[in-house]
Amino acid sequence: SLLPETPVIVYSHSREIETARKAMLAGARDYLARPVAPETLRDSVLKAMEAEENRRLRKLGQLAAAPTQGTIITVFGAKGGIGKSTVCTNVAVALAKQHTASVVVVDLDNGFGDITGMLDMRPERTLSDLLRDIDKVEGDDLPKYLVKHELSGLYVLAAPSVLEWRQISADQVRRAIELLAKHFDKVVLDTCGTLNEISEVTVEIATMVLWVTTTEFASVRDTIEALRALKTLSYSQERIRIVVNGISPDDSVRPSVVQEALQREVFWQIPYDKKVRQGTHLGQPIIITAPQSVAAKSLSDLATVIAGGRVENS
Repeated sequence: SLLPETPVIVYSHSREIETARKAMLAGARDYLARPVAPETLRDSVLKAMEAEENRRLRKLGQLAAAPTQGTIITVFGAKGGIGKSTVCTNVAVALAKQHTASVVVVDLDNGFGDITGMLDMRPERTLSDLLRDIDKVEGDDLPKYLVKHELSGLYVLAAPSVLEWRQISADQVRRAIELLAKHFDKVVLDTCGTLNEISEVTVEIATMVLWVTTTEFASVRDTIEALRALKTLSYSQERIRIVVNGISPDDSVRPSVVQEALQREVFWQIPYDKKVRQGTHLGQPIIITAPQSVAAKSLSDLATVIAGGRVENS
């Protein structure tokens, strides 16, 4: 309370999910389980200092002159049917509804992207249009390639057709993401359910990766395999945050079991809520259709923590 602008990093011998969650909800920038590797601590400190400096510059109206870019949040899951796109859409909408930052979500599911369907949108242009013109696109031109969700203020870059994806390379996707990050405070990336060149780029370029899994055996197994593949490919895993999404009312597996299987801390748990599916049928995310539901509150709190805010314990 005396020094509210001081970023706080918590480290502890405790590996309990509730301990880490309480620390993050209380305003900690990061939670590190001991023993902490020197490079991990250094990286966490530097990121906390950078985030505080960006906040200070924004407050002084000087951020435009600083050599920074928007936060890139990649939402990934190593299996289909785990609610990854639902989590992505709701988090993006919740970030936009905070009205403290400009937010764009990019549909990079090169199978059958459905972000616009979840938001009841009919875009005129897609990622392929932006890539076609990218060499001549300026900041003021970007809205022409996006569609705005009027209920939240979120901007959406729609996925191209399945056949158009065949003409798009990972390097092109990287260029589009970097362009958006120059003009938006938050860039949220929805990905496909497999590791390919495009999804690998989204993990590499991300400020934070929300790695969605369920407690089902197949989902946990595929997550273990995908994490192992990333390690083999020498991708940094320090920015990965595990999010356990509850998709079944019969799920009695505790997050601690998932945590033990993955040998990683569970960053967030989203409770099962039947209203999530009802919102999907209505063409709007649960953040809009049922903001007081347990899942909507959890997703909203997740967005608040991602944005560096503080959530009051209920």
